Amino acid sequence: RQQRTLKVKIPAGVIEGERIRLKGQGAPGIGDAPAGDLYLQVRFAPHPLYLVEGATLTITVPIAPWEAALGCKLTVPTLEGGINLTVPANSQNGKRMRIKGRGLGKGDNRGDLYVVLRISMPPAATDSEQALWRQLSEVSSYDPREHWGKNV
Repeated sequence: RQQRTLKVKIPAGVIEGERIRLKGQGAPGIGDAPAGDLYLQVRFAPHPLYLVEGATLTITVPIAPWEAALGCKLTVPTLEGGINLTVPANSQNGKRMRIKGRGLGKGDNRGDLYVVLRISMPPAATDSEQALWRQLSEVSSYDPREHWGKNV
């Protein structure tokens, strides 16, 4: 056995678990037989933005409560650059939106990108912001626990 370093170009569109064949870079054959092939299996390091599942990418995007309630437009990073996405009014925490063909892969075999909304509360409210939250609680009839625990 000998150890050596090889410079390998990873082709665009490769997905995790895929194998790359390096012809003639394996162990020497018996007798005068040529060296065999070396196979590399692709593994991805964790990405700070994307969760990778096969060719599918998932990105979690934080939005403010008022953006979820009123709807908004935001820019979502993709592998090819940012795209504009419209978040519909009355969106719930955890809502998944599919962007077809923006995942991993090549050509027509590209996976999808899923955008998951995460409603993020401001860290501290000013007095005027607290007054607005109080006003909303007084005029709203919404009860988030209306059906909670009734099917137990």
